Amino acid sequence: MYSSNNKDLIDVLDENGVRTGEILSRKEIHTLGKIHRAVHLYLFDSKNNLLLQRRPLNADHYPGALSISLTGHINAGESSSIALYREVKEELNLDASRMRFHFLFSYRQDKILNSSYIDRQFNDVYACWYSLNIKEVQFNTNEVSEMKIVPFSKFKEMVLDEKSELAPVYLKEFHEISYFLNSNSLEFFVNSET
Repeated sequence: MYSSNNKDLIDVLDENGVRTGEILSRKEIHTLGKIHRAVHLYLFDSKNNLLLQRRPLNADHYPGALSISLTGHINAGESSSIALYREVKEELNLDASRMRFHFLFSYRQDKILNSSYIDRQFNDVYACWYSLNIKEVQFNTNEVSEMKIVPFSKFKEMVLDEKSELAPVYLKEFHEISYFLNSNSLEFFVNSET
């Protein structure tokens, strides 16, 4: 069960995404290149514009780069849905109880950024449509330096442009997100928010 003592402690997973019983700190997870789980949220406004965040300059990976609406590690003992609610409050200071999150898919991503930051994780990807006023978003300046809203077509351009300000890790995820957003399921997601 999750407790506040588990903050910054993360469950280590095996190659299939099953907990091994080992629990490590965030730093140890990345230094040792252990597999873990994270959440990714694509937060859209009522016109299907996407909220992006800029990582702070002191971030340990992709400092100053733009990122999707929200990313976060899942603490030991948390489910991805509970972690999502926690991260929405911590990073965006929004009331997640007023949001309806749609789980889309999970996938494995491995990236070696340097010898002390090896990212091997399963990403649980969610989408949400919300009456978003960017002026009301009181983001945590320790984790986010700027927020902006862009049309999804602009996000696509950024993903496909290797020289854009977007962290270069979203290409694989973008293809899957596009599949769901371009399918008939988009109508279900948008209509279920009203």
